[in-house]
Amino acid sequence: MKITRNKRTGEEVRITSWKSHSDPSIGNFSLSFGTSSVPEGFVWNGTRPFWRTGPWNGQVFTGIPQMNSSYLNGYNVGDDGNETSYITFSYANESYLAMFVLNWQGKFGGRNWNAEKKEWEGGWNAQTSECDVYGTCGAFGICSSESSPICSCMQGFEPRNKEEWNEKNWASGCVRRTALQCETGKSQNGTGNSKGDGFLRQQMVKVPDFAEWSWVRAEDECRSQCLRNCNCFAYSYDAGIGCMSWSGNLVDTQQFTREGIDLYIRLANSDLPINGIVIVVILCLMRFFNFNFSLGIGL
Repeated sequence: MKITRNKRTGEEVRITSWKSHSDPSIGNFSLSFGTSSVPEGFVWNGTRPFWRTGPWNGQVFTGIPQMNSSYLNGYNVGDDGNETSYITFSYANESYLAMFVLNWQGKFGGRNWNAEKKEWEGGWNAQTSECDVYGTCGAFGICSSESSPICSCMQGFEPRNKEEWNEKNWASGCVRRTALQCETGKSQNGTGNSKGDGFLRQQMVKVPDFAEWSWVRAEDECRSQCLRNCNCFAYSYDAGIGCMSWSGNLVDTQQFTREGIDLYIRLANSDLPINGIVIVVILCLMRFFNFNFSLGIGL
């Protein structure tokens, strides 16, 4: 399997689906590269994104949790030096056969050849839930197949249209509750302390689409770079990718129960959690009660 895209000319090699289960003519769905600065694959429904792999980190596509399984080893993403990016797949053991399928409904997966039975067997499917459909929860929404309902607004955000949201129509997404300090002209000293904006850590996610890549040496530098730019709404740092930031709507964010990347979402200080204060209060109360009980003092 090989798909390619030339960044300068836009020329590409892509996989296309059948028109229907029984009609092998060219269908509506195709698999190709995205256009952002971070390599990732997309399934398109015509010209609209339908599903994406998440960014490539040098070993796996980070938006496919099951990709760490051994049967998916063999992917390679690179650049030929002439502005053409490519995704290839090949097993080290050439006697092992695998087939990749993009079916007429836009679902991408793999099949393995059983030499004893002499037939193709079901291997894996990239899309396993409604959350895998691109942009299910709209802007600043996050999708979790383990939750009911599957869509929720990111912390610090609320539904743009609450009536639609209650009817499980999430397309309009979410909006920020509190304007960022940097937008209102209040003090923003670049440290994320109580006088400025800060970041909320969202663990194990498929990071949003439209990542902007920059190579920095450490996560702290990535954070500072985002905080200095009022148009930066989130950042993420992965050792295999580098620094990613987002300056527009956070679209197609998915919550995983394993794997994924940590996303840091920019919020006004008043919308940041105060867990540290709560913990201090609880500890003080515990010590107070223990001290009084040790003295035999009742309340």
